[in-house]
Amino acid sequence: MDRRKRRNPVVTGVNHTYGGYGLDGGKKKKKKGVSGRFRAILAAAALVVFVLVVLGYTLSGSGRSDVGRVTRVGATLSQNVVPFGDSVVFYDGTTLYCVSPSGSNLWSYQIGLNADYDATDEHIVAWSGNDIYMLGSRGNLIFNDNLSDSIQFASAGEDYVAAFIGDPDNGVISVFNDEGQIVDNITVENQTMLNMGFFKSPTTSSTQETEMLWALGLDTSGTVISTELQTFQPGKLATGKSSLGENIAYAVYFADGILNVVDTRQIAHYNYRIIEQQNPTLIYGYTLERVKEYRGTTYQLLIPAQEQDEGVRINNVRLIYGNQDRVLHLPGECLAVELGTRSVYGFSSGAVYVCRYGETMFKSYALPVNVTSVLGMISDNRAVVTSGSDVYVIELPT
Repeated sequence: MDRRKRRNPVVTGVNHTYGGYGLDGGKKKKKKGVSGRFRAILAAAALVVFVLVVLGYTLSGSGRSDVGRVTRVGATLSQNVVPFGDSVVFYDGTTLYCVSPSGSNLWSYQIGLNADYDATDEHIVAWSGNDIYMLGSRGNLIFNDNLSDSIQFASAGEDYVAAFIGDPDNGVISVFNDEGQIVDNITVENQTMLNMGFFKSPTTSSTQETEMLWALGLDTSGTVISTELQTFQPGKLATGKSSLGENIAYAVYFADGILNVVDTRQIAHYNYRIIEQQNPTLIYGYTLERVKEYRGTTYQLLIPAQEQDEGVRINNVRLIYGNQDRVLHLPGECLAVELGTRSVYGFSSGAVYVCRYGETMFKSYALPVNVTSVLGMISDNRAVVTSGSDVYVIELPT
């Protein structure tokens, strides 16, 4: 794709010269007629200038042309569409499908009724009732099993899969290796499981990165509900456990050797044993939206906290990376924001705003479809968006 976009022409002024008038009455009258028509032409030209200026500058002043290739893929919004590496995955009610950015079918796998799934860049774990499936990036079955109880949810890692089974408040986390063998059964009591996931970290016994599991839950055993975080090394004992207080955490991610836990007030920073490593980052009034690593730098994108009954209205974003903490003002109200490999993206219904990392100004590009939601990003700075119920992949500028 040619990423060099042609700038739309913007007229910045009109030069004109009036001819002199003689003393002859007839000629003077004729000149007035010509002048009137000329003034009408000038008025029309001024209107054109105004429209061009509005189109070119109200968004960001850049007047950029549209984006790259736009492709409608064979999925609808109701089909649980998820970005998956350099492709898109969706579930039609019985079968999991994977399609390329051009919309061609790459593979499919039947997983049954009332199923759900979780995807990393390389693996998918799907479940339906008591059945669990681990799939590779090409749709190859790595293993499947029929468990003793119904699966509440599951999470995929590089070498392991974890499934939470049984009652939501008193269940078991079963951890499987990539051969389908259960290496851990972790009992959960008096706790509502919220989420779990995998990360890789060096340990005190090895400098090599080891894949580990984190589990986040609500402790309901006391008079006050509190959030509890635990970490485990698959096949071994628990490595850490900590009560995080009354503020409910809604995100956990691992970056730069740190396990980061996000609640409505702050981002707390721990090691794999859940020992605090540095002072929390205060984010009150903002919500973490996306995290992305690029060339050794971790970018954390936050949006202003939204009122539930007002919908998503984003006018500025907060970008944290390294020792930088910046607020970037969007040229117009957005319904979603994303991180690419080199840029921050803001999406309105008819335009995408692009700000490269390290810069503060956005450039605007027209979108050829009316965007109603953004489902995420796939490789090469391509966004997966919806327009009504239809799903599109759009190549974005960097």
